Amino acid sequence: MNLKLIKGLCSINIHQLRKILCKFLYGHGYKKITNTTEYIMAEGALPICLIAHMDTVFKTVPDKEDFFYDKTKKVLWSPNGSGFDDRAGIYSIIQILEAGFRPSIIFTNEEEVGGLGARALVADHPQCPFKDCRALIQLDRANEKDMVFYNCVNEDFADFIEKYDFELAWGSFSDISVIAPMWEIAAVNLSVGYVDEHTTSERLYCDWCDATIEKVKRIMADAEGMPSYSYLIGTPNQSYQRMFSINDKACIFCGRTLKNNLHIKDPLSSGWNYYCCPSCYKTYGLDDEDENKDKVAPF
Repeated sequence: MNLKLIKGLCSINIHQLRKILCKFLYGHGYKKITNTTEYIMAEGALPICLIAHMDTVFKTVPDKEDFFYDKTKKVLWSPNGSGFDDRAGIYSIIQILEAGFRPSIIFTNEEEVGGLGARALVADHPQCPFKDCRALIQLDRANEKDMVFYNCVNEDFADFIEKYDFELAWGSFSDISVIAPMWEIAAVNLSVGYVDEHTTSERLYCDWCDATIEKVKRIMADAEGMPSYSYLIGTPNQSYQRMFSINDKACIFCGRTLKNNLHIKDPLSSGWNYYCCPSCYKTYGLDDEDENKDKVAPF
């Protein structure tokens, strides 16, 4: 782990980070870079797109001197809020590019407030703008080995990612929840080693982050021979069938299995019905006039 680099990335604001990332991409051979206030996009030579978000939940950034490192446990943290979600994802992509790989790149802004950067991206580009993009990989997940597919149920893609030593987990939302269904490309969110995100107790397990970087490098090395993976949307039962029985009912956002979930329709789907717990229904601002909001899922 390059401690100087990760501390530096966590201690600068969005404006500074955008300038540094654009300069970094140009310096690493990317020719056409789209730079807006909502996202940075650059087409690469490999048929995979890596995604991370630049914003954090914290209103201020910590000073470099405010970070502490446990050499025994290889854990980094700051008591003032570290921002590893998702500066650890940014760090990981930088390390992958430094190793010589050239996937397509997307850095978004405002993921933490509903994926506004991703929504701006798909508004500007309703179809994937890259000539050859066979899968999307977001590096924005807590823990050590998680792979989260949200509503994408492409089992072949799940098998492909799983063989690099990742394990299926639940997730509520990230940028690929917006981008993948619009571009109709399979997507996954992978762990980058942080825990207790969105709190001042957030910590980065450096070995976990480094391990994910090495795994993604292996994916990059195999990318040329991989097939195209389509985004296949399914019900929560299909999304989580590797972990639960087919009879379980799960919230489309958080994955919790609860009785009396609200029965809703996903506007991005073809009209399939989904289950949503009341908490997520409120959190994600679903339309109060939704005709299905008072319907209870049958059990």
